[in-house]
Amino acid sequence: MNINEALSEKRALIDRALNHYLPAKEKYPQNIHSAMRYSVFAGGKRIRPLLALLTAEIFTSDWKKALPAACALELIHTYSLIHDDLPAMDDDDYRRGRLSSHKVFGEGIAILAGDALLTMAFELLTDQNNKYSSFDNSYWQEVDCQTKLNVIFEIAGSAGVKGMVGGQTADLNTEGKCISKETLKYIDTHKTGALIVASVRAGALIAATTVQELETITAYGHLLGQAFQIVDDLLDVEGDEEKMGKATGADAKRNKATFVSLYGIAETKKARDRLYSEAIKKLEGFGERGSRLKEFTGFIFYRDF
Repeated sequence: MNINEALSEKRALIDRALNHYLPAKEKYPQNIHSAMRYSVFAGGKRIRPLLALLTAEIFTSDWKKALPAACALELIHTYSLIHDDLPAMDDDDYRRGRLSSHKVFGEGIAILAGDALLTMAFELLTDQNNKYSSFDNSYWQEVDCQTKLNVIFEIAGSAGVKGMVGGQTADLNTEGKCISKETLKYIDTHKTGALIVASVRAGALIAATTVQELETITAYGHLLGQAFQIVDDLLDVEGDEEKMGKATGADAKRNKATFVSLYGIAETKKARDRLYSEAIKKLEGFGERGSRLKEFTGFIFYRDF
């Protein structure tokens, strides 16, 4: 099975699981459930859950145990996008080629949909459901309680003020201002990078890696997380609007400091290439087991949407 087939198979599994976990849109109150599903199934690339599954696959053949955690990561990511698009944040009318949640359901329901997705993520991570379910019993129930706690700690920290929320706050505080390179790195590694690191660490923890393996995959995650926002900054300048599903040039319009605005396009691409090379080196010690994650890493670094 080639990488595209493997990714398609895992994305389909992730989507089936998300469909299982999310309330039906017909369930009362219908508008909040419709809003949650609208954003979750808006055509996301599932990068974070795929990272969790592909990392787990390096260390265990039973990688499907990471599926509930992978879904929780996607719910958290989706909540952050709903809130990012709000007028009080980035004020974007479109996301992935469709109207943003608040443009369809109103700001109040969009805020609540984000809140609901965030809290549902931790409901999945603490689920002790003993009733039969093709997802719950087969996967998360097989993970020991201490590992669950460790994964919850990782994901909660990455999503909160020590991670994504802290980065988003710094991003808002510095909009329209001249900032240092250190501040920009803080924003990039917290706003975007923290959840990326948590994704690979969650997969590794669930697969019961050794301490050394966890350190190596964590170092890989930090490199990938640092580069992720750099690639986004490049796409905002050079990306294809049709493929991206949203307008380019948004950062410049809001006078936001980005890697591109501080260093220029040429230096930004050099930084991306350097981080890619370093990230791939971290995976080399895993041999053939890390081949799929290597290929996926190339997709992330050199994506065009």
